Amino acid sequence: MQLPYRLVSLMELLRFEADAYCRLMSMIGQTLAHFQIADNAPALGVPGRLKITKEVFETLGYTLREMRVLVDKLNLPMAQKHLDRMQAEFEESPNAFSNDALKRNLYELTTRVADELEQRLFLSVPLEQAPLYLQSNPPFGDTAAKAFPQMVEDISEAAKCLALDRPTASIFHLMRVMELAVQRFGHELKVTLVTEKNWQVILDQINAAIKKLDAKDAKTKAYAQAASHLYNVKVAWRNEVMHPKQTYTFEEAQAIFANAKTFIADLATIL
Repeated sequence: MQLPYRLVSLMELLRFEADAYCRLMSMIGQTLAHFQIADNAPALGVPGRLKITKEVFETLGYTLREMRVLVDKLNLPMAQKHLDRMQAEFEESPNAFSNDALKRNLYELTTRVADELEQRLFLSVPLEQAPLYLQSNPPFGDTAAKAFPQMVEDISEAAKCLALDRPTASIFHLMRVMELAVQRFGHELKVTLVTEKNWQVILDQINAAIKKLDAKDAKTKAYAQAASHLYNVKVAWRNEVMHPKQTYTFEEAQAIFANAKTFIADLATIL
């Protein structure tokens, strides 16, 4: 689900494209190796000039263009400028490039990339937590995202905080989500829970409302199931009142996230 605006985290601004970096360094290394081999081959042209064929010239032009794409992806402005100069000189007169000049330029490019990356802070997300950050699908599912568009941003941030091992921050976002969800559930059952924060009082009022309904009705059973999942959120919350305690461990936040997801996914099918 696309939003007209959203929070942009620092992690997204500094997101490091490891695949682009590895490919760029590999291309530079392979190109350097190629010309070092050419240095040791019998001279086929003017001494001190490139001793390779026309086909290799064309390949080098393609390689420089691909390097530029990767440098753009990594957002390295100083490396971009250097590579632009290299590419412009090569396209203007490829035969003017000597082996030594090319190698010096490639070494300079490597140094610029390394210098620019040293100024960045990169965070590694554990493989099993990466889906929480990447979010190829809404963390609580498509149905919940469509039913509760006002929760989408907080749910997304709760998942990202959990992915980055910031459990207490994740709970703060989940608190906002649960407040909205509980109010919607109460409204559905005609129970006023707008200002209520005590978990047990909330559950007592919801259960009392459900008991007044037809026990054989399928929707009543759905309400009861949602209420049981809400109870699981309360147990995982480990706090009598619906606000975060001072700190949460990753395991505690993970349990709350999982139970909140189940409750809200169920609630989305009821409304």
